Amino acid sequence: MNQVKFRMWGFFALLLASIFTFSSCGEDDTQTAPIITLSNTSFTGKVGETASTTVTADIAGEFQELRITKFLGTDIDDTYGTNGTLTVTAALPYTFDYVLNEEGAETPVRFRFVVVDKGGQTDEGNFVITTELTLSYVLLRFNWRWEAKIGKAYAADPEEDNIEECEKDNVFTFNEDGSMSIDYGALTGIGGGTCDFDGLQPYVSYEISADESLLTLTKDDAFNPGNFTTEEYTIVEYSLTDLRTTTLVDLTGFGGIEYDWTYTFKAVPK
Repeated sequence: MNQVKFRMWGFFALLLASIFTFSSCGEDDTQTAPIITLSNTSFTGKVGETASTTVTADIAGEFQELRITKFLGTDIDDTYGTNGTLTVTAALPYTFDYVLNEEGAETPVRFRFVVVDKGGQTDEGNFVITTELTLSYVLLRFNWRWEAKIGKAYAADPEEDNIEECEKDNVFTFNEDGSMSIDYGALTGIGGGTCDFDGLQPYVSYEISADESLLTLTKDDAFNPGNFTTEEYTIVEYSLTDLRTTTLVDLTGFGGIEYDWTYTFKAVPK
């Protein structure tokens, strides 16, 4: 009888051990995957500003590495890290910084973060960076062809485009050092009008106000070098293709009025 009881107790002990072992293996097999968290998932700023996000993760197992892949638009930027991916093995949290530059002015920038645990399980998050255009960037990126000058000479007149045919091929070039020039094109000094004075007051430099609301162009005097005059253009809007400004034109000396004329320019390749 005692032997039967002993055998039964032994059977139950083995059964409990099997259940415990099975349960433990089941827990290992179903270990929770990492859960990644980014302190910021997007950033919008101008060239020179710093976008920052801190990566953390809830990891049930053991952390192995963080993989950071850089995208320009939908394409991987293979100049970043190794073939586009930087691997970080330092323990989390990890703070990531990116200084906005001209590459993002025309192409969205995205960083994908992938947390990997020792079991090979992963989770990922994305940091999307939008780079706003600056007036300096668009002026330097292209040359700018004069397209229209809309205004009026007398109060009773309607607004109209007063650009001369010979002005429509005038192209302005802005340089990084603050200097500038103008190419008057093939139509110049012919047929009277403003083009007869081309080259008498060449543009030599420009300045952009800190808030990018004002563009000041400086002209020299061909007959009296060093006798500078300026033109001020209030920035209305700009893009990679168009620049629209206003400038005060004073025609009171000719019996007209002072009026804010709208001057527009079109981007052309350098």
